[in-house]
Amino acid sequence: MLKLKPSFKNVAGQKSLSFSLLSYILLCSSLLAIIITAIQLLWDYRQDVSQIENSIDQIEISFLESIATSYWNLDQAQVEVQLDGIMRLPNMQYVVVKEILGDALVPLIERGELKKNYDISREFDLVYQGQMVGKLFVAATLDEVYDRIFNKTLLILVTQAIKTFVVSIVILWLIYVLVIRHINKLANYTKNMDLTPDGTPLLLDGRVHSPNSSDELDILTSSINEMREKIIDELEAKKQSNVQLQQERDFSTTIIKTSSTIICCLNEDFTISSINPSGEKITGLDSNKLLGRNWLNLFARDDNKQGIVDKIRSSGKIKDLEIVMMSHAGHLCTLIWNFIPFLQNDELEYYIGFGYDVTDLKEVQAEFKLLNEQLEQKVAERTASLEQSNEQLTNAVTELKQTQDILVESEKMASLGELVAGVAHEVNTPLGVCVTASSFLKEQTEIFEGKYKEETLTENDLVDFLACINDSSDILSNSLNRASELIKSFKQVAVDQSSEASYNFNMAENLGQVIASLHHKIKKASCEVIIDCEKSLNITSYPGSFVQIYSNLIINSVIHGFDDWDGEKKIFISIKKQDDYLYIDYRDTGKGLDPDIAHRIFDPFVTSKRGLGGSGLGTHVVYNLVVQLLKGKIDCNAEVNQGVQFNIVIPYTA
Repeated sequence: MLKLKPSFKNVAGQKSLSFSLLSYILLCSSLLAIIITAIQLLWDYRQDVSQIENSIDQIEISFLESIATSYWNLDQAQVEVQLDGIMRLPNMQYVVVKEILGDALVPLIERGELKKNYDISREFDLVYQGQMVGKLFVAATLDEVYDRIFNKTLLILVTQAIKTFVVSIVILWLIYVLVIRHINKLANYTKNMDLTPDGTPLLLDGRVHSPNSSDELDILTSSINEMREKIIDELEAKKQSNVQLQQERDFSTTIIKTSSTIICCLNEDFTISSINPSGEKITGLDSNKLLGRNWLNLFARDDNKQGIVDKIRSSGKIKDLEIVMMSHAGHLCTLIWNFIPFLQNDELEYYIGFGYDVTDLKEVQAEFKLLNEQLEQKVAERTASLEQSNEQLTNAVTELKQTQDILVESEKMASLGELVAGVAHEVNTPLGVCVTASSFLKEQTEIFEGKYKEETLTENDLVDFLACINDSSDILSNSLNRASELIKSFKQVAVDQSSEASYNFNMAENLGQVIASLHHKIKKASCEVIIDCEKSLNITSYPGSFVQIYSNLIINSVIHGFDDWDGEKKIFISIKKQDDYLYIDYRDTGKGLDPDIAHRIFDPFVTSKRGLGGSGLGTHVVYNLVVQLLKGKIDCNAEVNQGVQFNIVIPYTA
């Protein structure tokens, strides 16, 4: 420590990292000590408060019943002894027995110091044989707890401060020995780094250099040594780059001399400073005769010289300047010139000009122009031909639309014929039964009338005739009702949008009305309907159509899905509004649909109960209501023994 004292002073004079670390260590250690002390004191405080509350709870268990008994027996001495026993409990400050006089409580016997507010207090009812005879008020103080916590706080803070200071000094010494002195050497070495190949690499004092025991300082030392080697290598590479640059300059000079583009350097007064052999070739003069001559006199026309000079001096450069000149052989040549200023220390050194001989290209452009004119003439001829073809195509499309309309009408008539045939087939059965029953009734009436006229009528004949009339009447009534229901179903197939009013109604209430009307059928089928719909969901639409949709779907599930089905019998109806659409998800847990019926479930007269009362119009009515009247769409997902699901999407109108 004595050897390190001067170094510490030197470092301290420089506001070194050591004392910055010491400051942070002291700060963090102090904060941590304060936090730990606060947590420990809070824990002790809660323990003391909990102990006092437990003492008060013990009063309720040990003293309450005996005080009530003594108070009832008017044994005031015994009550005072019991109150003195309560006051001997730790931290007790005040206790009083209150007597009930009418609606008021009057202090009867009290011990301790009376105050307006208490740290901890509780009031108990004094009950004797089920009757409240008074009240016991108990209060405790936390003064002793606060004194104990304050003394403990001073002791902990002083102990933590001494420990923190000692630990921080030791840590500072360790940081200096292990880190700071090596960082100082790294800094001095970096400041005076020898960049010659014969220089000495960096080595830290008092450290064992081993690949298996290296730390961050060793890595930093290695990085500095590698950096030094890289700098030396880069200096050598720079020397080689200078040599390569000279070679590239020679290469560029060769390219300039052999290029077909005229490359020249012009002074500020546009006299030629240098020019490549392409310029010598087009002018017919060698470089010695070209140097010092004005570029404008050689390559520009007299009427264009001043404009070129003004443009170059104002903008500093010219791009794609087209100039026609006379070559030394007496031919007109077209050149495209580009000029770029070359600056040296932000001052103009000279202009670099690049001239491209485009004489051959101009000739090709002239040929292209002639070809374009010929092409435009051909395009005009082809356009006239295309217009004639378009007219013919328009006529063909018109005829095609007419044919399409005829085919659509034919398809409608075929669909109507199929509907009429289905109606005839379904209605024919109950009507045939009616005809047979009426014929049988007429025949029995004639027999009865004959016996009556012949006066051979017996009592048995009259009974048989009346039974025949009753049976025939039942058959006629049932068949006619069946025919009437079929006719009503057929009327629902053609949805008349003007026959039902549209108004705002509540979706949950509308569905609830349907469930209530079908309650007897649902109960008879032993199934359960589960509804998921917001109570506040309203829509402006045709409420009767929704009633028909729900009714047909539920009746289909009861008749087709749950008939002879031993599995779960549940119907789930979910109604959700999302964006501008209403989504209705209907599904049951019945026996589902056969594959040969599922794909044509919405066709008319498709039923699995043919001859057993099924008309096959339920889902067809639902489809027409959803698609035609409500302008929505519906699809069905069904598999055998896995129930059926209908997804309905309808535009929402608020």
